[in-house]
Amino acid sequence: MSARRGAAGLGAATVLALTAGCGMLGIGAEEEPSEEERLIEMLNESRRIESEVMAAEFRIVQNCLEDAGHTVHEPWSMQPWEEPPQDTLSWGYPHEEFLLPSEEAAEFGFGQWANAPDGWESPEAEDYYAAQEEEYEDDWEEPDTTDWDALAPEEQYAWYVAYQGEEYAEHNWGSEQEYVDMMASEAEEDYEEELAEGELEEEDDGGEIVIEDDYSYEEPKPGGCQLEMIEALYGEPRMVEETWEGDGGDETYVFWEYRPTNPVYGSEGEESMWEDIEAEYAAAMADVQGRFLDCITPLGYEGWEFTEYNSLPIWEFFEALYYQNSDEDERGMVMSGDSDVEVPPVPEDAGSTYEEWKAYEIQMAVDFGKCGEEVGYAEVSEEAYDEAHVKAYTAIEEDVYAWQQDMRDVITEAQELLDA
Repeated sequence: MSARRGAAGLGAATVLALTAGCGMLGIGAEEEPSEEERLIEMLNESRRIESEVMAAEFRIVQNCLEDAGHTVHEPWSMQPWEEPPQDTLSWGYPHEEFLLPSEEAAEFGFGQWANAPDGWESPEAEDYYAAQEEEYEDDWEEPDTTDWDALAPEEQYAWYVAYQGEEYAEHNWGSEQEYVDMMASEAEEDYEEELAEGELEEEDDGGEIVIEDDYSYEEPKPGGCQLEMIEALYGEPRMVEETWEGDGGDETYVFWEYRPTNPVYGSEGEESMWEDIEAEYAAAMADVQGRFLDCITPLGYEGWEFTEYNSLPIWEFFEALYYQNSDEDERGMVMSGDSDVEVPPVPEDAGSTYEEWKAYEIQMAVDFGKCGEEVGYAEVSEEAYDEAHVKAYTAIEEDVYAWQQDMRDVITEAQELLDA
C-alpha cells in the first residue's frame, strides 16, 4: 500500500490526535466550564472520535477492495456517520409527549387522529405530517450512487462478496442469480408487487402459512475485507447472543461485535445508565405527577397513570378510541404503544363518530396543557431530567475518557496501516 493512499485516508484523524490535548472547550483558561458543559463536550468529542474511527475502518476496507480490483464502492456501506453536536445534556423530555405548546395542542391535539382509519388520508393529516417533517428535518444528504448504479449487477454482487464474504452476501441478497434477477427492472417491479400483495409469506409443504412462536435472527460472521480490517485493528470479532421476551414468544438475536462500545451506550453485564436516569427522574417527579393527575381528574380524565418511562399511555388510549369499531386488519395498520399501566377506558362523552373523537382529542390536549401550566410540570420536569443526566454521565466520565483514548490509539494504528 502506498504512503500517498494512506495519507489521503486519515488526514482529519491526524489533526484530531494533535489537537486532543488542547483546551477541551476551546475557551480561555480564565473561564471554567460548568459541570454540564464539560459533559456535553465529552459526548460531542466521543461522537467526533467514533466518526474518525469509522472513516479509518472504511479506508482500510476500501484499500483492500481496490487491491482486489474493486475500484467503485457501494456508497451507503462506506459512509461514516457522525451524529450532530448536541448543545444540551438531555433532550426529549418525557413530558413533551403529553404536554404540547398551546397553539399546537389547539390545532392538532396529540396528532393521533392522523393515524385513525378515517383520518390518515385526509388533507388535514397531510398538513400535519408535513409540519412534523419540517420540524424534525436535518441536513442529511444522500450519497451519490451514480458510479455504483452504472456497474453490472454481477459486479455489484462480487463487490459485496469481497467486502463481507460470500456467506454475508447470500444472507443479505441471496445467490448471485437472485441478486441479478432482483436488480432487473421487470423482476424488481414484480417483487414490489408481491410484497404489496403479501405473496412472499413462507409456506410449508402443505401450502399452509407457517407461524412460529419464537423468532431468531443470526448474523453471519463478517468475512472478506471487513474481516481483514477487524483482525488488523481489533483482533477476532466477538459473537454476542441476546434473547428478549416478545409478544409471540422469545426473540433471539446473534450478532458480531468488534469495536469497543462507548460506555455511554452501556456494556454487557452492567445495568444501563438509562435505567438509573429514569429512576432518579421518577423519584423527583412523584409529587408533581400526583398534582397533575389531581388536576385532570375533575375535568373528566379519570384513571390515568404514569408509565415506567414517566409518560402517559397516549398512543394506547387513542388506539382504543379510534379503532373501537375497526376490524383486525385495520388495527394492524397502527403502530401501537406497549404501556405497562392500565389504559383508561374510553369515556362515553368522547362521542361516537370520528369528528367527535378528534374534537375530544384536541380538547384533551388543551386541558392537559393547562393543568401542566397550573402545577408547573414542565419546569420541574426539565430540572429533574437535567440533574438526573448530569449525575449519570458523571458516574461514567472516567470510563468514557478511557474509551476515547483507546479509540485514538485505534486511529493511530489505522494510520500506520494505511501508510505502510
